[in-house]
Amino acid sequence: MIKINKLTLIAALIVVLGAIGGGFMTWGKFQTKLSTIEDKEFVVNETVDLSGIQEQILELEKQLAIIEAKINFTQAEGI
Repeated sequence: MIKINKLTLIAALIVVLGAIGGGFMTWGKFQTKLSTIEDKEFVVNETVDLSGIQEQILELEKQLAIIEAKINFTQAEGI
């Protein structure tokens, strides 16, 4: 009976030590990957074509000017 308890205790100790060691290994791998990402230089070289948007803004400004002119003309007639 005593041999079984000692064997169980030794097996449990081996499992706990293995789990702790596995945790340290995983933590080490994580730190290595994180260090790699931190040391990497990122260069963002992306341009955006806004020519279509600029054309739409010009068109809207023209339409707004026409509407303002109509409002001013209508107000002037009412005076």
